[in-house]
Amino acid sequence: MMGSHFIAVSRLRAALTILFLGSTIAAGVPDITHARKELLTADEKGLLHRAETIHLETLALSSHGPLDAGSITKVVSTRFEQLGYRIVTDNDRPHEVTVKVKCEELKTWEGTGRSGGDADMMDAAARLWKGPACQLSYRFGTRWADWRHEVRTSFTNPQEAAQKAGQADAGMYAIAKLIDQLQIDHFPFLLAAEWGQSSRLVQTLDATGTTLPQKQMVIGLLGDMLAVDAIPRLTAALNDSDQAVAQAATTALGTIGHEDGIPALLALFKTGTPDQHRAAAVGLGRLAPLHPNSDIVPTFITVLPNEPLQTQIILVRALGKTTDRRVLPPLRTLHRSVLKQARSDSSAETKELLASLGIALDGFDGVHTEE
Repeated sequence: MMGSHFIAVSRLRAALTILFLGSTIAAGVPDITHARKELLTADEKGLLHRAETIHLETLALSSHGPLDAGSITKVVSTRFEQLGYRIVTDNDRPHEVTVKVKCEELKTWEGTGRSGGDADMMDAAARLWKGPACQLSYRFGTRWADWRHEVRTSFTNPQEAAQKAGQADAGMYAIAKLIDQLQIDHFPFLLAAEWGQSSRLVQTLDATGTTLPQKQMVIGLLGDMLAVDAIPRLTAALNDSDQAVAQAATTALGTIGHEDGIPALLALFKTGTPDQHRAAAVGLGRLAPLHPNSDIVPTFITVLPNEPLQTQIILVRALGKTTDRRVLPPLRTLHRSVLKQARSDSSAETKELLASLGIALDGFDGVHTEE
């Protein structure tokens, strides 16, 4: 009995010691998910923001050795030039940034990066991918950036894919398919965003040849960049004929969080189609907690009782994130109504609305109803 008690006490002490050491170590280790950006000095950020001339290095490798990389150079150059960059292939010519593109029949894994991981950036290098891939990276001055981007084929085994296509040389076939991917990949947009060049991305939205998926990508990047200078163009995109593009613009305006995005979103919320109305609600929902003196909260309170369930969920979540206690009476009233409705309606939307109301009310005083 005493032995069991001693073992239990020892285990408890060991667990507490590990917990203490873990919390101490965690407190002394910076959040590396944001470290990559923080490592840049103001001068380095300024250099990247002003970058116009890119020195391009390309390399094509098959399992039998190097291949001619001329086609890769041509495709990548064209993609960058479409964003207004100048391309040089001679390192001795003036340039601000060097971009390296290494395309391989079978990817060579070079180990983990100094920061981040597979999920740190969109389409970052995947450790489990062993098939054909192009690795994109860049350096400025003598320093390589932590940024990495990987372009992959749809197949993992180039030998099998080449045989099915009736091609004898698997290496040539894999590189050709990678070149096809480079022609449509979004790497130029990602690099422009990485360098903080929102003006180039805005110009892309009106450029001939920009596809709808690319527009959605660019708009999302502008939102993530908090590009205030892009608000006028994003406002115009709210009325885009493609609903996916317009919806991306509403989300981006909400993500940017600037008050200049409020008037257009409110107008769309009040007069737009049902789809536009709901999309505008999402954008305004992100802005509401940031701008408590705007007309967002009063507008949401007014329309809340008569909105469809899905829109009510959006509005309730937004109102719950504010500190405006004017939202409490309408939220409590709706909560009582939904509770009664839930007795005969067990749909997923009703349950989701009820849960959202509970979370919203808990955020104020933890009291769901007045009963």
